Amino acid sequence: MLSPHLTQENHEAVLARASSRSRREIEALVAELAPRPDAPSSVRKLPAVTPPAAVPVSATAPLAIEVKATTVTDPGSAPPTNVPAVLRATAPATALPAALPVTALPAARRPIVETTSPERYRVQFTIGKESHDKLRRVQALLRREIPDGDPGAIFDRAIALLLDRVEKQKLGAATKPRAPRAIRSGADSRISSDRLPSRHTPNDVKRSAWRHDGGQCAFISKDGRRCTERVFLEFHHLRPYVLGGPASTDNISLRCRRHNQYEAELVFGPRTRGIEGDS
Repeated sequence: MLSPHLTQENHEAVLARASSRSRREIEALVAELAPRPDAPSSVRKLPAVTPPAAVPVSATAPLAIEVKATTVTDPGSAPPTNVPAVLRATAPATALPAALPVTALPAARRPIVETTSPERYRVQFTIGKESHDKLRRVQALLRREIPDGDPGAIFDRAIALLLDRVEKQKLGAATKPRAPRAIRSGADSRISSDRLPSRHTPNDVKRSAWRHDGGQCAFISKDGRRCTERVFLEFHHLRPYVLGGPASTDNISLRCRRHNQYEAELVFGPRTRGIEGDS
């Protein structure tokens, strides 16, 4: 990936920066060395491919829709005011005679997130007709704010709203979060030996763990390497809950599913299957 961009003058510095980096980080480095312009916005039909055998089709049968979008900025940077995108879609077949053969769509393509230049990305994915129609409605409703109906600008607004909603659901995010509950003193605050603390993890503890661990699994291997997983994260009790570990800021940390299970097995042994499921 780097070889086309290496020169006698830059190869030592570039290879030093690339050492021990992930593929995504290498792609960002390539985009920095050879930035590409943003993709222009467009909405158009995909080319159809005729299959080897003809199959009758109803005159009202809809065709699938494939959409390609969009170039966006780095999620950590300020959102742009005009983010270009590329979308393509097929329209429903409303005037096809019943005897005509079905035209096959090109093979499904994997979603793509590609770095094109520093802090600029091209995103490609597929949507259905219903989502395509919703996009058209949003374009019409936002003509005052987005006169050219740019799908990239609409995507930028939509993803910000979705992220805000998901963070509220998953982390209890709020513009004015409540202060953490004070620990009560006296007899009511003491936990008896046969009574466990609440298993519920308060929202302020979730937010603290997410900020502290940077939204990434915090497991560190014996050789000092930290897990790079950022999906399917779980809130992990450093001192296990069943051993009296509280859901507090100093006892809750992020773990991916694999490392959360691994650390549980270190304490309780391998999981076994019982009649009612996991024991």
